[in-house]
Amino acid sequence: MLGFSSGFVKSPKSETKLTGDTFELYCDVDGNPTPEIQWWYAETNRVDSFKQLWDGARKRRVSINTAYGANGVSVLGIRRLTLEDSGTYECRASNDPKRNDLRQNPATTWIRAQATISVLRSEWSLYCST
Repeated sequence: MLGFSSGFVKSPKSETKLTGDTFELYCDVDGNPTPEIQWWYAETNRVDSFKQLWDGARKRRVSINTAYGANGVSVLGIRRLTLEDSGTYECRASNDPKRNDLRQNPATTWIRAQATISVLRSEWSLYCST
């Protein structure tokens, strides 16, 4: 479990975007000691399929910038959005020293905040004059 007076200072917010756009999700967590932050993704209607994201994933379209000080602050960015980027994004935070122990139940050592990103097809119209 997280340490003393811990929790989300800022949680990611759900958004609707168009293909080709960029989005950023913010996560700010405090705790003692400062929690580690991870980003996870599940496809739309597949919340049981969470997979961890990393900086440079999805053909280098994913960026994750995290800084640790009094709080843990992380920004997840994805550029050149595709329809496949729609889904649930989750910020997970923990300062439990056993948080990555595979024998532990992760639900007891990580706090989570989620946002849903919906990506819609952008409509482009080209007009030609003759």
